[in-house]
Amino acid sequence: MAQSVDDVLIGTGDLYVAAVGTAFPSDPSTTPASDWAHVGYSEDGWTFEIDRTFEDIMVAEEIDPIDIYKTAQTINLSGELAQATLENLKYAMSGGTITEDAVNNLKTFVPPTTAGFTEWSIMLRVQAPGGGGGASDDYVREVQIPRAVSVGAIQMAHQKAPSKTLVAAQFRLLVPASDSANGTNIFKIVDETA
Repeated sequence: MAQSVDDVLIGTGDLYVAAVGTAFPSDPSTTPASDWAHVGYSEDGWTFEIDRTFEDIMVAEEIDPIDIYKTAQTINLSGELAQATLENLKYAMSGGTITEDAVNNLKTFVPPTTAGFTEWSIMLRVQAPGGGGGASDDYVREVQIPRAVSVGAIQMAHQKAPSKTLVAAQFRLLVPASDSANGTNIFKIVDETA
């Protein structure tokens, strides 16, 4: 592969959350349907991490492995939400209930019960490689995650300025239902190329 500055990806991206089963846009450059909620600003962007475990297949007659098998895999998407809204807290905690009292101008969040976690579809839009002529930031890469649940620890520190309150979110990817629009793909990455 030739060296190309247009293939060096820079930027944090935009994270969207929707109910499991929500259709992903057919074109990553179009504005998502209203079913997709944009979570707003993040602290340092988003990290997509695939942690794989491999085991060697050994036999008595060889000192080197004769094969290798992947025996486990954990995929996470994590970051910190800079907009500490109750809606973002609900995404980070995988559910709960938000009620509004218009008479008293109150909004209340109640966390999910032990068995009441909500699964989400996640869409991360970042810069895609390519473009040429320095225009690669116009191309979009879309990471499509049909099914995920938030599993990370949540900590919200309220401190003096310039520190801001952040809501940590760590989404664990799950195998989608067999009737998912993405089939059985645990995730899919779509790059805009023109």
